Amino acid sequence: MDYKLIAVDMDGTLLNTKSQLTDETVKAVRLAMDKGVKFVLSTGRPYEAIVPFIAKLGVEKMPYILYNGAMVMVDGEIIYSCEIDVISALKIVEEGHKRNANMICWSKNKLYAEQLNERVIKYKSISDVTPIIVEDLSVVAAKGLTKFVWLDDIPTTNKNFEELEALLGDKINVHPTRVDFLEFVNKDCSKATAMGILEKRYGILNSQTVGVGDGFNDVAMIDYAGLGVAMQNAPDGVKAHADMITDSCDNDGVAKLIYKLLNV
Repeated sequence: MDYKLIAVDMDGTLLNTKSQLTDETVKAVRLAMDKGVKFVLSTGRPYEAIVPFIAKLGVEKMPYILYNGAMVMVDGEIIYSCEIDVISALKIVEEGHKRNANMICWSKNKLYAEQLNERVIKYKSISDVTPIIVEDLSVVAAKGLTKFVWLDDIPTTNKNFEELEALLGDKINVHPTRVDFLEFVNKDCSKATAMGILEKRYGILNSQTVGVGDGFNDVAMIDYAGLGVAMQNAPDGVKAHADMITDSCDNDGVAKLIYKLLNV
């Protein structure tokens, strides 16, 4: 199959467990792009948090799927944005306050938090964005936002996922991303929806697309793509959706997949 678009998750997929791009991965991505493949960074991260990796890949004008599909950028411009409705956003804040959750949110590509505690500082180091501290995130929620993230320990995250998915599932996609991150975006947003937007943008058939990931927030993309690929380090529940399993993120799994697809 002549694949023309490869959408790849970042954390645990394109990046190794140290959040690094290896030289082999950079080499493989550049090779794919040199051969005319649209290489798409598909991530829960905001644009600001992927800039260093764009620089290392050496290509600024490439498509990006951000906030788990709530935003799509092409050539540096936002071509699609999907915000959480205000009623749901306020409900998420209310539930977070009830549960003493460590909450942050993204609005207009800016990061907000109610306090700068250890977990928020950890998120800041990952996103490379300093949060704006506000007394109550309800104020931000009322003005429209792209994504919420709750930052807690693993047992709390698992418990909150089950309860919040049941409570908000008709309007909100609730994703456990990292083991201790719970993310919320509009139900109409997904990495799959974003891939469809890019297919239309470039005139690419679904059968010519590849979706690669390691987390449950990648399942929709893996299911949707012409070829769905899971990482060896993905949970079994994610692997069950894949057409193919590539090596782990610490063993250049994405690079190996690209070489296989390009027959090099």
